[in-house]
Amino acid sequence: MSESTIRKLRIEDLDNGFLTSLDSLRKASDIDKNKAKEIFKKIDSNPDYTIAVAEIEGKIVGSTTLLIEQKFIHQGGLVGHIEDVVVDKNFQGQKIGEKIMKYLLEIAKNQGCYKTILDCTDDVKPFYEKLGFKQVANELRFDHI
Repeated sequence: MSESTIRKLRIEDLDNGFLTSLDSLRKASDIDKNKAKEIFKKIDSNPDYTIAVAEIEGKIVGSTTLLIEQKFIHQGGLVGHIEDVVVDKNFQGQKIGEKIMKYLLEIAKNQGCYKTILDCTDDVKPFYEKLGFKQVANELRFDHI
């Protein structure tokens, strides 16, 4: 079992397993390559948006997104939102998800976030609770499509 490196997403990762790893959440590997590069450039230019990846032997095997939101409440405080936590099924059980989450939680803390929140399904709640997350509300969703 090789050690994973956690770091920020790079443009070359689009062709190096990143999009394929997202397929575990929703099909992403079939996106037009030029559109994927446009999305990367937009995200990469936003300092409030971080995508962290786990790399093993040159291949991306997991990722997570952090978006930092500025508030008027809490004296203009910042809230971290975590989305799209995914680890390739072949690499689960190696604490990769935990390492990615801790990496992003540290970024959120260093950016001055007073809290970091995420939504998850009941089956993965224990994973997040082990990291210190607590259930405080219910998610409701409105689908526009």
